[in-house]
Amino acid sequence: MGVTYDKEQDKFIFNFEHDGIDDIVSLTGHGYQMEAFGKCFYYGYQFQDTVDGSVRSAFIKYVKFPESIQADSSLTQFIKKAIDDLNDKINLYDYDLVVMPESSSKLNQYMLRYIYRFNQPKLIKVDDLCGEKPDEALCASIRQQNVLVVDDVTTSGSTLNEILRTLRILNEDNAITVFSLIGHKDLMADAV
Repeated sequence: MGVTYDKEQDKFIFNFEHDGIDDIVSLTGHGYQMEAFGKCFYYGYQFQDTVDGSVRSAFIKYVKFPESIQADSSLTQFIKKAIDDLNDKINLYDYDLVVMPESSSKLNQYMLRYIYRFNQPKLIKVDDLCGEKPDEALCASIRQQNVLVVDDVTTSGSTLNEILRTLRILNEDNAITVFSLIGHKDLMADAV
């Protein structure tokens, strides 16, 4: 699956048939283990290293702030492809808890609805997890379950690192999977 940027027309072109050398993003494939957090893996799309900042910003804006996600079939297929790939790799039925940012974007909400197609996990907001007074029942639940962390775009990775540190303290052994539609795993690794 390829996404390229046409400078002359100032638009993104989706090709769901093949990858190309001019693609600006690619799926992470088998996942990337985030060493600092043990059994914690990252999935989603990543920008190619050669993509400049203005194209990255334009693509993030295109993906994150559409008038209507459902009205753009290329965007919905882009999202569904990544989540279907995630399910193929980790089996979403094995995840009973989903952690999402407090300020859920339209994109996060759409991704969650699509994830619910596979499973009906309990949704936890970041403030419930990283707030001043943790919920004891929630903490006990996290200790016993695999956790999926979902975010639309990961830039600096600081919020994600805070979430992962808290989750790893509460849950030393179970799988933690991070799914960011667009991210950059190296940014998260550098922030640790």
